Amino acid sequence: MPVETKLMDGGAALVTVTGRLTLGRDVERLEAVVNELLKQGQTKFIFDASALDYADSAGIGTIVACLTHIKKAGGDMRMAGANARVLRLFQMTGVDQLLSLYPTVAEAAS
Repeated sequence: MPVETKLMDGGAALVTVTGRLTLGRDVERLEAVVNELLKQGQTKFIFDASALDYADSAGIGTIVACLTHIKKAGGDMRMAGANARVLRLFQMTGVDQLLSLYPTVAEAAS
């Protein structure tokens, strides 16, 4: 699962997660990327999940952990583009009540 980051025009960090977010290196990489951006002073995050196919319980837990770290730093995290399968996982676990969900990155950035 590749994790890519770039700084958007509005100052938010766009974190693109693709493939499968599962226990192991995948979740460790995502958390490390977010923690590094927080150390650099970044507080606005948009997670682009449009190419995320699947997340297991560890993946969902890591998304919540990232949200917690960002909120503790006084920041904001928005999730964009999650497909129906991933949205259903968020609903089943109650994570949809914690996250700000948007259909597209553009809508999350506005």
